[in-house]
Amino acid sequence: MKQRTVLAPWYALLLVVSLQVAHCCSMMNNDNAEQRGALLADPATAKKMPEITMQEAVAQCNRTFIIQPDYLSELNETGSFPDETDRIPLCFIRCYLQTLGILTEDDKVNKETALALNWATSSETVDECLDEMTGAGCEKAYFFTRCIMTRALVDGKSKDNK
Repeated sequence: MKQRTVLAPWYALLLVVSLQVAHCCSMMNNDNAEQRGALLADPATAKKMPEITMQEAVAQCNRTFIIQPDYLSELNETGSFPDETDRIPLCFIRCYLQTLGILTEDDKVNKETALALNWATSSETVDECLDEMTGAGCEKAYFFTRCIMTRALVDGKSKDNK
């Protein structure tokens, strides 16, 4: 069994750069609880954490969706891509999340895997960012990631100021 390295989301995506490869999140509204629930994978049937490292997931997805290192740098620094209309980076994110088991094939979030991989900082963050999952497929995955990344950056800055 391979040893799995758990990294914060910005470090995990920063690996893509070395492997060659702001919009704030809306606050939760209790009226949207049912809609958010539809975006979560059933833990009983969701794919468990795959036997693949984050680096292997990056390499695998970069074969199909070649992403420029400056895009990932921008995502790591600001929480968003420089061009949010370019589908290739958005689909890279979807592939990456699906390969790691954070996102199912039908684009539902596996909250347990996201937390186990330390990709999201808390269950509340995942729930709040579900509201950002608009559009279809690649866009959904990217908007969810953008929210997670933005919150991680804001949370990190808040901790630095304490």
